[in-house]
Amino acid sequence: MAFEDLKHAQRERLEYLDKLFSWEGAATRASLIKRFGISNAQAALDFRTYLAEAPKDALQYDTSSRQYLAHDSFERLTGKTTSMELEQLLAGEASSVFDRLPDLQRTQDIRVLRPLYRAFRAKDAAKIVYQSMRDPEPMSRWIAPVRFASNGVRLHVRAWCFEREAFRDFHPARIDPDRSFAATKPAGSIPRDDDWFTWAILKLKPHSRLTEAQQRLVRIEFGFTSDVLEARTRKALEFYTERRWGLEQKEPRLERVSIDYVPISEEEIDAN
Repeated sequence: MAFEDLKHAQRERLEYLDKLFSWEGAATRASLIKRFGISNAQAALDFRTYLAEAPKDALQYDTSSRQYLAHDSFERLTGKTTSMELEQLLAGEASSVFDRLPDLQRTQDIRVLRPLYRAFRAKDAAKIVYQSMRDPEPMSRWIAPVRFASNGVRLHVRAWCFEREAFRDFHPARIDPDRSFAATKPAGSIPRDDDWFTWAILKLKPHSRLTEAQQRLVRIEFGFTSDVLEARTRKALEFYTERRWGLEQKEPRLERVSIDYVPISEEEIDAN
């Protein structure tokens, strides 16, 4: 990756220049000064460093606008262009230009997350008081945290439940911080989590109820490159994946063609 030998602060500024040229097609020293609060001399040095790495004739200085412009031949020096970068650029604009939907699912108590993580690191089991949506009242149970996963909004912990004698997903927000974690013990021998070590390979297509034109639009929206779209996740996370892709909605845009379960090889496990 370009600029990897530079100090973090300067590398961050040059990566920002890369984003500007990629998205806006232009950048100036003032762009760096405004964003990072650096001196004009430092901004000039950053530009010289960037231009020394850029392909010849990929950037041209425009005297009328006093800025460097990206030629059609310009290619990024660092990473790939992503929509997340556009959000980051827009976030610096006025609120009338960009905003985000409120998120009601991120409240998670550190008094729960911290002891869960510590039990995980120590290979301990902890006694918790948990309110399941299936049970009318909270229940005490011993769990041994073994893994964490994110659905893109919140973390949940995957743990061996000693009462159910099975792996279960627990939402930290449903654990009572005031009545949990008073007791811990070594987790001991826990079975292999086969669902975690199995790929669930979902093959999807535009929903058959859609018109041909709508199906064509769905293919563009979800980035189809063939007749079906393949989504790979762990079997343990299959439910969350289907929910995120909207497969359980009343009028989904995608439908499942098939699903294959493939054990994760030891080589893949060791690599991760």
